[in-house]
Amino acid sequence: MSDGRHSTSVSLQSSVGTTSAEELAEKYQKLFQEFSRIKAQHSVLKKAVIKEQATNAALQDECKTKERELRSSIQQLDLLTFHNQRLTKRIECLQDSGTARLNPSWLVGVGSSKKALEKSKVTLEVTSIELTRKIEENEKLHKELYEVNGVYAQHETDLKAKILDLEKKTGELQEELTRSHLASEEALNTIRQEKNELDNELVETREELRSTQNLIEQHEQKLKEGDDVLRNEIIALRETLSINLGLDENQNDQFSALKDKIDPESNELIESFRHLQSSAREYLNSLKEKSGSYELGLKVKNASQVWHRNLQKLAINLSNAQNRISELIAEKENLIKANENDSTKVESLEKEIIRLKEELENQKATADNLIGKGGSSSDDGLILNNEITTTTSRSTSRSTTGERFDIITKDDEEQNNSHQEQISSTSTTTTTTTQDNDRANVEELKRGSPISFEDFQESDDDDDNESGIFVYPVGAVKGTSFESSGQSTKELSLLPTVGTQTSVYRNGISLDPNIARSAKSEDAANREQLIKKHYESKIAQLQEMIQLSDSKSLRLYQSLKLMKEKLAESENAKLRTEQENLKFQHELSLLKEKIIEERDDKNTQINAMTEWIEQQNNKIKELETERTEYEAGGASQPHYG
Repeated sequence: MSDGRHSTSVSLQSSVGTTSAEELAEKYQKLFQEFSRIKAQHSVLKKAVIKEQATNAALQDECKTKERELRSSIQQLDLLTFHNQRLTKRIECLQDSGTARLNPSWLVGVGSSKKALEKSKVTLEVTSIELTRKIEENEKLHKELYEVNGVYAQHETDLKAKILDLEKKTGELQEELTRSHLASEEALNTIRQEKNELDNELVETREELRSTQNLIEQHEQKLKEGDDVLRNEIIALRETLSINLGLDENQNDQFSALKDKIDPESNELIESFRHLQSSAREYLNSLKEKSGSYELGLKVKNASQVWHRNLQKLAINLSNAQNRISELIAEKENLIKANENDSTKVESLEKEIIRLKEELENQKATADNLIGKGGSSSDDGLILNNEITTTTSRSTSRSTTGERFDIITKDDEEQNNSHQEQISSTSTTTTTTTQDNDRANVEELKRGSPISFEDFQESDDDDDNESGIFVYPVGAVKGTSFESSGQSTKELSLLPTVGTQTSVYRNGISLDPNIARSAKSEDAANREQLIKKHYESKIAQLQEMIQLSDSKSLRLYQSLKLMKEKLAESENAKLRTEQENLKFQHELSLLKEKIIEERDDKNTQINAMTEWIEQQNNKIKELETERTEYEAGGASQPHYG
């Protein structure tokens, strides 16, 4: 029973293990499938998120642009509402005046109309006083702006002149730098040529030294052989003399001592001895003249003299080369100092240009403050502020770009002149249109159009506010200000005459109200059309000015890029030249070390050769002394007879 239970438990465990493994495998496969599915969804969702982010960014940009458009449209709506309110008030006044004329109680209410006229006169006087005060304030502000613009223009011209001078100086310094670089390159080329020449001369001298060493070795061998031959010949001569004479030096002394004791019979023997002695001398002289060792000694002596001369020449050439190298090093140091001075000058010029830029910015800030004060009085100050800011930005951009090149500044000045001419032409056209409109209004009043004095003054104010904008270019501020002031004085002088004419028409002739309304509506429509045309022309002019300024800014930006690239190239060239200078200095130091080592080697070789030559000369002297002693010994032998 126990065995059966145990087997059943084992089978159950095995079945459970197999089922659990299969379940785990299935779960693993399911998890892997879910993981792959989630991974694919993650990649898709990631792409969708990136797209949504891009769309969000685009929508944000669009929202910003729409907000700007809304702001501009709100401003336009405010302006239109303001004009509509004014027009409605004008229409109401006209309707009230028309209804008052149509009423039968018009003759009865003459007193009330007089009171209303008196009130209107009082209000007109107050408004005229306020207008005169505002006109005077505007004139003062325009005068201040004119003075500020004049001072600014003068200072700008002075700064431009200073900038041109500094640019000329920088150009001269750059030319000097290029010349110094060219001079340094020429000096380096000459140094290289001299180095090559010295290398060639050193190679030649080494070859000559080798050849001379070979010749000296050959001559040494020949001298050794000649010495051996001479020694053998001397030994042979001594042996022959000893054999022929049969006497040593002691024996010769004894022979000379016994000379007096010899008999006269032995004179023949003495004469034969003398004959042998003379023959030995002749033999020695023949050996001296015909021996190869003597010739070899003479050749060696001549070769040693020639070698000494060549060595002296080489020493002189080495000293000259060292002097030349020292001179070139001094010139190079002077050029490096000049380059450092030029770099310091360029840095000082750049500092001065930065200081001038800061002064321009300060003056721009002061001009902006003055223009901000004048902008609260009228819209003219805003336009002047925009024009002055554009001119200052152009001048600053010109000053930044004109630090390196005169050509760009000339182009900018020509463009500025053309732009100023365009502005002056537009200002003259606007002034002529305003003058034509004023003249047309005055002629209509003279002809008898039923317009009240209040309407005329309001239209006059509208024309002053709308068309009488004081657009002052940089070069033509004075003339336009005087012309505008003259126009305003003329219009003020015409006001009382026109008022009298309208009062005459009112008192003397009663016109049809329908005709008056139609004339007024036509006048209002004409004025609205003129105002629209005027603002459309101004908007077109401003758009053209903006396009011109954008094109100029692009050109200036491109020129600045070119300038930066050229500056980077010049700095790289400067670094390359400095690296080449360092390389050449290192090569010069190596050359100096090589020359010093070769000079030391040559000096050691020369000393060794001189010692060897001295030894050979001593040997030759010893041989000559031995020969002279030998000859002296032969001459000191006794003479018989």
